[in-house]
Amino acid sequence: MKTKIVKTGVTLRSAAASDAPALGRLHVASWRETYTGMIADQMLAAQSVEKRAAMWKRIISDQQSKTAVYLAEGSGVIVGFGSCGPPRTEQLLADGYDAEIEAIYVLRPSQGRGVGKALMHRMAWDLAARGYNGASLWVIRENARARRFYELLGGAVVAEREDRRAYGVLNEVAYGWRPLDQLRPG
Repeated sequence: MKTKIVKTGVTLRSAAASDAPALGRLHVASWRETYTGMIADQMLAAQSVEKRAAMWKRIISDQQSKTAVYLAEGSGVIVGFGSCGPPRTEQLLADGYDAEIEAIYVLRPSQGRGVGKALMHRMAWDLAARGYNGASLWVIRENARARRFYELLGGAVVAEREDRRAYGVLNEVAYGWRPLDQLRPG
């Protein structure tokens, strides 16, 4: 299903396996735009377009995957994406957050124009249609811009964690929406 965001001229659509190379490029570019100065330089340098593209192709092509991937596209160029599905960890499930917004990234020139909000709303509709009741997402604690965005969408901090990875630790907070109606427009 395609959805046109009139305000920005951006269209939302489901990702196809053929989108994986562009999705990999956007994912790495958005990490570098967003996290420079927040996370270890080695972690940013280790990002690989090829690895991200292969990851997205695998996720999108997997017929058994419960992850949905949506793209925001303007003038034939992907400017943002989001993915959602069942929680990847058990940490928040016991608190009623039975779904996860796994990723949401919008390139900086398209931020502040309703693209991220439209992606979040589309993922909330998707999750609700699949019977999920609440959603959470993890964000780096120091990412003040993203945290303000999630708070404006009604998200509340529901957990914290240290995510240990190669080249460093990500200190993260989880935002949650329960019920999902809090995140879906009327």
